[in-house]
Amino acid sequence: MILDANTADRQVFEREFDACVIGTGPAGICIARKLAEAGFDVALMEGGGLDYTPESQELYVGDVIGHDYYQTDVTRLRFFGGTSNHWGGRSRTLEPHDFEHHPYHPLSGWPIDKSDLEPYAEEADAVLDLPPAEVFPDRVDDYAGPDMPIIKFRQSPPTRFGEKYHDELAASERITLAVNANLVDLRLDPTLTTVETALFKSYTPGDAGFPVRARLFCLCLGGLENPRFLLNASSQIPEGIGNGNDLVGRYFAEHMAFKIGSVLFESEVPTGRGYEPTAELMDEYEILNFNLLVGTKGLEFTREAARSVICSGEFSERLAEKVLGRPLDCDFGGLGEYWENLNAEDRDQGWLAVIIEQSLNPDSRVTLAEERDIFGHRRLALDWQFTELDAHTTRTAATLIGQRFAEQGLGRVQIRDWLMAEPVVWPNMGEGQGEVGLHHHMCTTRMSADPAEGVVDADCRIHGMSNLYIGGSSVFSTGGHANPTYTVVQLALRLGDHLVAQLSA
Repeated sequence: MILDANTADRQVFEREFDACVIGTGPAGICIARKLAEAGFDVALMEGGGLDYTPESQELYVGDVIGHDYYQTDVTRLRFFGGTSNHWGGRSRTLEPHDFEHHPYHPLSGWPIDKSDLEPYAEEADAVLDLPPAEVFPDRVDDYAGPDMPIIKFRQSPPTRFGEKYHDELAASERITLAVNANLVDLRLDPTLTTVETALFKSYTPGDAGFPVRARLFCLCLGGLENPRFLLNASSQIPEGIGNGNDLVGRYFAEHMAFKIGSVLFESEVPTGRGYEPTAELMDEYEILNFNLLVGTKGLEFTREAARSVICSGEFSERLAEKVLGRPLDCDFGGLGEYWENLNAEDRDQGWLAVIIEQSLNPDSRVTLAEERDIFGHRRLALDWQFTELDAHTTRTAATLIGQRFAEQGLGRVQIRDWLMAEPVVWPNMGEGQGEVGLHHHMCTTRMSADPAEGVVDADCRIHGMSNLYIGGSSVFSTGGHANPTYTVVQLALRLGDHLVAQLSA
């Protein structure tokens, strides 16, 4: 059933549930469905409504205090279905070496392997409505070489979890979905190791709130809000729940996305290609994973005319994102660039862009601002920071492809000045150097076997807590270069099975 916390009779919550899952993005819905299918009663709680509302989205307002980034209320969506409501649909698994430790990347390595997620591939495909994996036997071309093979992504429609699962959840006898139910606190037992109740409030002025009791609790609030809530949960533990080692919110990682060079092609143009390094190449040059993209400067008049209009104001950009289901790239194109590229000699020109796995940096973090929201929680402060390993990886990707294009007589690469500077002068948004970040928020409650190196264990349970789990990309140990949604779903399905086993025991 679906209830609205603003108006519902709260007697429905005056019992103990088997599990309380908080958040209705891909992770939360997958976990709740798993539990319900196994016959367990689930309270599925959503702070927003069934559709977008300004009063809910306003709770995501925060400060950007590090490298230039999207406004914190723009980079996420706070209503039923979560960030799947603006997901672009690109899907790809992580590679086996993404789970491994690399000596030049301190703390890298997951406490699980890719093989632990592979049993959930078929189920994840169905959840995300993905086509069968394309048979792609030859991943090598003559341009990049065998140690930088071509990569492919699969494309979801994209799946909007709120739309896809609304009717199923409304009809469920096992899932009680409450919208407009904002988590304000978790109350622990005297040992401070077990959650007894979660406290929620609606948007009704003066609402005293209501508790939800459950045997297990799972936070699925997103890569920024999972740590923000834990840091705010200080009523019994001053430093916040799960933060005994000052790790909650640290290691914030994004997929850094920059335009890194221009190409003057001399023969065939390998347009629309993406390359990734092999594990051997990464180890040889001591670099992180990346997706290197090659394209031409060919532009269509109608598209670039529309881009010039839409990108003229912030509201138009937001509207375009809502309609398109993804942010519009306003760092490229437009009528000015269209006219420049009409010259015959320009048609042999192209560009290089790269999506980089970000290094683990404890100073890149989610922390709290002084200002508080309507529920008394301190707002988010995002301090996004880069390292020399990020710069080394980006430079190496540009240099290697430049060398190989030259060796093959394909063309000449001019690397952007900002990347060759010492130190690297990382571009800000809106400077025509790419999207900078891709709205992928990872590693802020990272998974580690050692509590001194992470917030959750291999089962996504917060270290030191008996019944509090986390779902979503905040538990990633490292980010790889692939879009995170597919792995988020695999992890959620695996966590759902683990919670079923725990409840059954």
